[in-house]
Amino acid sequence: MTYRNWLLAFCGGLALLGPAYGQTAAPDAAGEAAPALSLDSMHGLILPRVTPTAPQSQQSPEAERCANADGKVAAAARAEACGKLIESGRWKGEEIAWAYSNRCFALKKMGQADKALADCDKAIELDGKNAVAFQVRGMILQDRGDSDRARADFDKAVELGGKNPALFSDRGNLLLAAGEADKAIADYSAVIDIEGKSASAFVARGGAWLAKGEWDKALADYSRAIELAPNNAFAIFNRGVAYQLKGDKADAIAAFKQALKVDPKSAYPALWLFLAQSGGEAKAELKSRAAKVSQTAWPWPVVRYDLGEIAAAQVLAGANAPGDKCEAHFYIGAELLGKNARDEAVAHLREAVETCPKNFIEYFRAAATLKALGAETPKPAVSPAKAEPAAPEAPAADKAPAILDLKAKEPEQAKEPEKTAEPAKSAEPEGAKAVEPAPPAAPEPPKAAPAETGTGAAPAAPTEEKK
Repeated sequence: MTYRNWLLAFCGGLALLGPAYGQTAAPDAAGEAAPALSLDSMHGLILPRVTPTAPQSQQSPEAERCANADGKVAAAARAEACGKLIESGRWKGEEIAWAYSNRCFALKKMGQADKALADCDKAIELDGKNAVAFQVRGMILQDRGDSDRARADFDKAVELGGKNPALFSDRGNLLLAAGEADKAIADYSAVIDIEGKSASAFVARGGAWLAKGEWDKALADYSRAIELAPNNAFAIFNRGVAYQLKGDKADAIAAFKQALKVDPKSAYPALWLFLAQSGGEAKAELKSRAAKVSQTAWPWPVVRYDLGEIAAAQVLAGANAPGDKCEAHFYIGAELLGKNARDEAVAHLREAVETCPKNFIEYFRAAATLKALGAETPKPAVSPAKAEPAAPEAPAADKAPAILDLKAKEPEQAKEPEKTAEPAKSAEPEGAKAVEPAPPAAPEPPKAAPAETGTGAAPAAPTEEKK
């Protein structure tokens, strides 16, 4: 087919299909037609799609592995295949940008962030409309704690038509941590619109309702998440937090106990159960729960403090990450308030409000408590606490995830706990991922998008080799 005839066919195809990416892959290594590129509606990656004029048999093995349309290609094999297409030098500009963005994502999965970032930069340089490259670069920047640049990339990906649930989830996490709850709710709602049966998305939006003080709406979202994933300890725990903030003590206690039944190793439901209860019975129950909690990871020093084994100074000394520090001040303040040490408690709670990302449940509770006390004024300095024997060093490895990370644990897609840069939240039980709802998942398509998604299939690329 001559270039002129191909151009006419391409324009005709666009007229029939309506808006589409209009971007095509280059011919394969044998010079035969490669499939057209389209946007997977679920995961947003640009990938070649087989069309009637470009049967699967015409694809080179490298193009198939780089596209990973069935989601079965390992990241290393995918990166290698994309590399071969790039290194062939046969295609330039937008024709090869998709391979750079796909290799960027594969390298990110392999933990090679610097190389991945270079590939995403190259993809964007070659094709400024490559939504995938902007999204994946935003993910890398978010992992590095560069929230402003990450948000700018996510905004650009959305502007370019990105519809990956992880895109809205990740941006929602940044917005909520920055205190923009209404915008975060809009993004989490977009995730729910795309994949309405994701417990993680409802948990994430529930956290945003908590930030606004909309306890009933938060409870409704957490209840829906539990309907979808009955054994999701994170959702159960967060529902307990919503009950606690609403003032429904009995239901809060029941929720924390249920979360501990599902995940007995998590310290956070045990700590909130302790705060919800009172007297010697509360301490006795915390002590019995502590036997199952990791004693080498945060928030173990908080558990020891509530048991009366160490002083506040040792808790703060064991808080190694910024998120740990903010939590330490909250739990110290809450415990002091229970002892009627109001002034000291208020000082620590103010410190928590000042230092916690605004998607932490500790932030929500500290702010609500200060409001109830009529103590919403600039924070005074926190006075040094009494010194007692040093607490065991608390490594950060076993940090519980953020109350929202769309990257939360669901039975079918459990995530390992991880420490994240701000925004992260420590309120999720052990075994879930920090603010990234399970994920939503990263933008890796398990298969090509079905035709009825509205993305449309672009016409096949020309059979002639590009010069």
